[in-house]
Amino acid sequence: MSAASMPVPAGVPAVPSGARVSRRRLVWEGARDMTPMVLGVVPFAVAVGAAVSTSSLTTAQGLASGPVILAGSAQLAAVEMLDVGTAAVVVIVSALVINARIILYSTALAPWFREQSLGRRLLLAVPVIDQMHFLVTPRFQKGDLDASGRVAYYAGAGTWLVSAWLGTQALAIVVGARLPDSVGLELAAPLVMAGLLAKSTVSRPTVVAALVAGVLAVVGAGLPMHTSMLVATLVGIAAGRVFPARTEADR
Repeated sequence: MSAASMPVPAGVPAVPSGARVSRRRLVWEGARDMTPMVLGVVPFAVAVGAAVSTSSLTTAQGLASGPVILAGSAQLAAVEMLDVGTAAVVVIVSALVINARIILYSTALAPWFREQSLGRRLLLAVPVIDQMHFLVTPRFQKGDLDASGRVAYYAGAGTWLVSAWLGTQALAIVVGARLPDSVGLELAAPLVMAGLLAKSTVSRPTVVAALVAGVLAVVGAGLPMHTSMLVATLVGIAAGRVFPARTEADR
């Protein structure tokens, strides 16, 4: 049975007849739609690369940290802890805690790929970060892509995002980029997150969630282990869910 003929997962809208688009076109569409977000993460990638290049890590270790962690906040925290000799297990646990929000994104994206093989789903899980979730979810919700079309769009967006992130970061590490001491790296990730949330505001609950999460991400930039984004994400989601219920109760 082909992917296109498989039953649509529960909650996933069916593709209208004649609406299918060529896979190559969808790959380019995904990359095109991801470009504004890529422009937003490039400065953050330079900042992370600069932090790595000025740390005690070797160039090889610094270059490996990007693809292994693939998340700016967790990578910055790991580099800082390794630089001062923190035990490896503490570094790993800290990175996992910081990236815990990725579980939320993966859970939200999973239904769109449930008809794919385990191997393909594991591969698709690699670029699951904030930008991927905020881009592909509303695109998939249009309901005009079949299973292979969703994979093509996702692959185009993810390949471009990951390539730009790792390429920019690697360049900054290799050339030994340095940032002025006055630049607050701890605010880089929260500001990127705030921009993503602003882009996702399409209804009153999402506006509430974006405002709450954006404020907490910036205000809580100094939280231990760079957990401001995790806290902002969880509280923002809670605020977005509570808002409709309170609105209904007040009517």
